[in-house]
Amino acid sequence: MAQFDLIVIGSGPGGYVAAIRGAQLGLQTALIEKDGGLGGTCLWRGCIPAKTWLESAHRYEQMASLSEFGIANVDTSKMKADLSAIVARKGKIVIKNAKGIDFLMKKNKVTILKGFGKLMGSGRVEVKGETTEIHSAKKIILATGSVPRELPGLETDGQQVLNSDHILDLTNLPSHLVILGGGAIGVEFASTFARLGSKVSLIELADRLLPIEDEAISVELSKIFTRSYKIDCKVKTKITSVEKKKGSIVCQLSGACNDRLEASHLLIAAGRSPVTSKIGLESTRAKVEKGYVQVNDVMLTAEEGLYAIGDIVNTPWLAHVASDEGIVAAEHAAQSLGKSIEPHPINYTRVPSCVYCDPEVSSIGLTEKNAKDQGYQVAVGQFPFMPMAKANILGEAHGFIKIVSDTKYGEILGIHIIGPKATELIASSVALMGGEFTVQTLMHTMYPHPTLNEVFPEAARAVHKQSINM
Repeated sequence: MAQFDLIVIGSGPGGYVAAIRGAQLGLQTALIEKDGGLGGTCLWRGCIPAKTWLESAHRYEQMASLSEFGIANVDTSKMKADLSAIVARKGKIVIKNAKGIDFLMKKNKVTILKGFGKLMGSGRVEVKGETTEIHSAKKIILATGSVPRELPGLETDGQQVLNSDHILDLTNLPSHLVILGGGAIGVEFASTFARLGSKVSLIELADRLLPIEDEAISVELSKIFTRSYKIDCKVKTKITSVEKKKGSIVCQLSGACNDRLEASHLLIAAGRSPVTSKIGLESTRAKVEKGYVQVNDVMLTAEEGLYAIGDIVNTPWLAHVASDEGIVAAEHAAQSLGKSIEPHPINYTRVPSCVYCDPEVSSIGLTEKNAKDQGYQVAVGQFPFMPMAKANILGEAHGFIKIVSDTKYGEILGIHIIGPKATELIASSVALMGGEFTVQTLMHTMYPHPTLNEVFPEAARAVHKQSINM
């Protein structure tokens, strides 16, 4: 048995960051990982591999307009998607990043324990790998993540009925892909496979795609999906059963649409489930509600010295949230062990959200409806990318930016973007809201030309109906 100051269970973007921060603060730290490599779901089966597929789809789509950009004598009619090459490239990028995390662990002198970590109570952790060992720590951080949610009657088989893990290793293009779930995962894969050449049907139980985003964003995304990519979007609809045939599946729909859809593949993208079972929580005083571990503002559970972060707590399921939570937990653990550090609890009202479909979607702060529901007197400014020179240069003059503000003080309550590079543009929004910019301040802030960022002051001016380029 080895004794550590800090043991972190799970090496995803929450866990490995927590381990590094603990080590930086002088804690003897160990990191437990059950998979073959470090990085967790985000790196191996989630964020990173999915974005490599999206990048391949984006470049494939761009090839169709080469002649418009002055690139002649290329016969794009013979072009086809090589999914094996996409999977191979994905694998290379994942391995490269995993090696980077390995390096960071060595640099920070974090001990890697390979195996399945389970709490044993009283600060002890069992690690079951090639052998079974028990280690102890003064502080423990749980970062066990999540897995794709299985739905009764719609169980996945990895062949015709897929989850978001399976589809990342698909080497044959679906002729018709039905996707259940119009949230971030569903719309990203719809965008990917529609551009690569699949017929795509997107099924969502709520009354719109991306139901947690501002309604105007959802409406615009549906229009572009339908008009530009011929994606068949069915909302207020669910799949009640699946019949497997040789070479196809038949999905029975109910709700607003009661059709039977025959397709080659079905992707279940209806959310994820936290990994909180079989990790020994029952041996602690930690409280679990609806699968989520209950924590306070420094990620501490009801068990002294036990923290929980990332997808197993009821905060936004985003990698950057998990990373910040890991830092908070590690800093509080270090502080309680006598280190001179002041943890910074997270402001969850300022969490940026990104969806990497095409067009990209990003947001921070309150939606228009949220703001009104909270009693604000709301003023909205919306400005399209269409008049912006840079958007036209890129050939992506679609979408808009929307600013939600309070009329009393001009406070910016939320920023919502759909369009080119939206997931990069949101960084400006984080800074604007973090700096507590008002609409008036943003109106008089100079942005360089020609850039996509010019939409920010234009949207601010639109709040007062003073936009220059519309």
